[in-house]
Amino acid sequence: MDILKDKQYKQYNTLSRYANDPFYYNTLDKKYQYGTTKHLSNTTEYSIHTVSPRETYDSIALRYYHNPTYFWIICDFNRVLNPFEHPKAGSYLKIPNLSRLEFE
Repeated sequence: MDILKDKQYKQYNTLSRYANDPFYYNTLDKKYQYGTTKHLSNTTEYSIHTVSPRETYDSIALRYYHNPTYFWIICDFNRVLNPFEHPKAGSYLKIPNLSRLEFE
């Protein structure tokens, strides 16, 4: 039995960078899960970032990777299920090294 079912994409009335992110229904916990089905390996080298007030995942990606569309890398590596929520100020995020990304 598949755990993740019913792959869908949200429809937005406006142009959104999140429109291409799939979401699935997780039959084990009966919740929807956003993102990919394979995660980045936790053996990937990373640095630590302390979240400042009003920062978003895409602004952090812009700072480290010079490309805001790489927000998904930060979310996936930190096992963030909902990239629409802003990270909590004062929390720590692991920022993986792009040249050494590995998948599980």
